[in-house]
Amino acid sequence: MNERLTPPERIRKKSEFAAIYRDGGRLRGRYFTLVFIRNELGHSRLAVVASRKVGSAVVRNRVKRRFRELFRREKGLLKESLDLIVIDRPESGDREST
Repeated sequence: MNERLTPPERIRKKSEFAAIYRDGGRLRGRYFTLVFIRNELGHSRLAVVASRKVGSAVVRNRVKRRFRELFRREKGLLKESLDLIVIDRPESGDREST
């Protein structure tokens, strides 16, 4: 299986973000919120959002990189095509790397 995160697997358009936020379901956790909705594309897509409350640019980029890596490696486990937006919470920047 291809483990790359290709451009079609990324959510980039403002209108797509708005539709997912408006119509998608939400799962809230301690370190992040997941907004999701089914799509008809035949593959899942991902976007990661981290505000300045998470930390400095270095911390925000590290957190986003880890979520993209998780999606990239485990996207085969998703049973249906989903659009996913991961919204990092400030606590996610406080986590020590393991």
